[in-house]
Amino acid sequence: MIRAILFAAVTLVMSAYALSAHAGVTTVQGLNFGEFIVKRNDAVYGITVNLAGPAYTYDAAGFAPINTGSIQLGIYDLDGMTPNQAITSVNVTQITPLSGPSGPNFQMTAFQETHPPTTDGAGVARIRIGGTAQTDGSGNPYFDQTYTGTIQIQINF
Repeated sequence: MIRAILFAAVTLVMSAYALSAHAGVTTVQGLNFGEFIVKRNDAVYGITVNLAGPAYTYDAAGFAPINTGSIQLGIYDLDGMTPNQAITSVNVTQITPLSGPSGPNFQMTAFQETHPPTTDGAGVARIRIGGTAQTDGSGNPYFDQTYTGTIQIQINF
């Protein structure tokens, strides 16, 4: 049985038509999938941090919870944008999987997000993010280590 601590860092890309710009990111609360024991890796099993409903769900066949108090959705303030600018959409993607110094990775998928309809008067948008971390199903063991990854937030105007 292997314990895994899973959390993600964030980067930001903004799109306005075909132009690309970058803004500042302040992590109010980092996306954290918690601490679990990976019981089995004979199939793809997932841990999901939800924006609504239960705070998290997981496949009990593949995971046993250790510290569910550390599970939290991600909250990020994105600044440096035009004040009161309408936000058309927000896309969240994995840039690097949740990985440690050795062993298999966890893929981050099925991202959930909420965002305001516009930036505020100071040009800031608060984005909330949930998602799923999945085992690879290879049968290889996961090691007792901290796994970190990177996600990208793209804001479209």
